[in-house]
Amino acid sequence: MKLKPYTLPVMGLILAFMACNTTKETSVKEETPVVEEPVIQETSSKNDEYERSKGDLDISKDTFEEDKREILHIIKELDAVMSEQNYNAWVSYVDSDSVEYWSKKSNLQKASQRLPVKGLRLNSLNDYFKYVFIPSRKGRNVDEIRYETEAQVKAVQVEDEIDTVYYNFIKHDGKWRVHLPELSD
Repeated sequence: MKLKPYTLPVMGLILAFMACNTTKETSVKEETPVVEEPVIQETSSKNDEYERSKGDLDISKDTFEEDKREILHIIKELDAVMSEQNYNAWVSYVDSDSVEYWSKKSNLQKASQRLPVKGLRLNSLNDYFKYVFIPSRKGRNVDEIRYETEAQVKAVQVEDEIDTVYYNFIKHDGKWRVHLPELSD
């Protein structure tokens, strides 16, 4: 086997790295802080997230973790629904008040006027699903949740300490449902 000219220096670096690792592995005192530090940071991050998420509300950590797990699961299911553009499946995730509001022609017309794509008309809730809901969430990653109340949650992506809201959820009869915000005047 013939080695390319840059292979020998790289192999030397690999051997030197392996030798350093061997030395660290045999030293118990050096290994312990390295192992413990990420665990402490992770716990601190989770506590920080919990505090950011609940705000001033009296939400237990167990409730927070359960709600977040359930909401992220719903979002994962919605990702599949959106990729298939399955309107009927999507509607089953949406709360009934949102379905009623966004099925009204007057609300769809107002929304059409606010769309960045001029000339696009929303004529039905299915149009809202295709032209508003899917494009605004496609390829987005939700990191955290924020409680508005015990039964209202925003699912957000956190980037540079800025929360971008991608989903609103309302808990109705013990089940989280997607809530589509109404237009503000």
